[in-house]
Amino acid sequence: MRRRNARENQEVREGDRVGAEDGLSIDRKGDDCIDTPKGKVWIREKADPDFIGSLELDEGMGVFAAPNYPPNREKKALERIARGEESNIILAYSDEGKIIGFVAIAPPSQAERWGKLSGQGLIEAMAIEVSRDWRSLGIADKMMELGLRDPFFDDKIVICTGYTWHWDLDSTGLSKDNYRRMLLKYLEKAGFMYYETDEPNVNLDSANFFSARIGPRVDTELYNRFEQLLFKDQAWADFRGRPRTIGDVLGKGGMTWKEKGDG
Repeated sequence: MRRRNARENQEVREGDRVGAEDGLSIDRKGDDCIDTPKGKVWIREKADPDFIGSLELDEGMGVFAAPNYPPNREKKALERIARGEESNIILAYSDEGKIIGFVAIAPPSQAERWGKLSGQGLIEAMAIEVSRDWRSLGIADKMMELGLRDPFFDDKIVICTGYTWHWDLDSTGLSKDNYRRMLLKYLEKAGFMYYETDEPNVNLDSANFFSARIGPRVDTELYNRFEQLLFKDQAWADFRGRPRTIGDVLGKGGMTWKEKGDG
């Protein structure tokens, strides 16, 4: 076995801690790492509230919570969600100990239509964000990929809604249609399908959408109950059981995680 030289030993010691200049030390054992032009990005699945609380939000974060909540409330919300038994916060953070992205997966709120199946096999990818300064580096793709590889989701239905009022149109310069296309391509790679629904929030804007990923071991009873939630108006009942691939919706062929795209 080759022995490390003095410089390599120093790099290893420095690599074992994050944000050491601020007195912050983080054990990264088990965390995934991706190299980007801006530096290493560490990704942790099932980040617990204490870990989330120990980090700072990157200056480019806070878009999802805006304009109703300041960024520090977004961080508190992540800590609260992380306490849930079926929740999973997938967190991306920098060598400096700053949160630069997250995917928040948790049971849907009881106040929403989908909450009728909360705790019964229906889970929601309720928030996805990457810092403005760290976009288009594959971080969002990697977070979702790592989060959904957990066998826990094999017998679950994971839903994800796209609401235009959460989209960062200003900094991206994208139109609503193009932003919608970007998000749907992202979800397509994670195995989501496009579903029609008469849920009021989804129908408030023509660019909004509803998608779902059906785990390979989802039983028929759960799927049928999910279908029944899609439409309250019986006139739309023919759409039940007729999901479309996102590739069909966008007019293009499908993509998979093996085909690296935007993130």
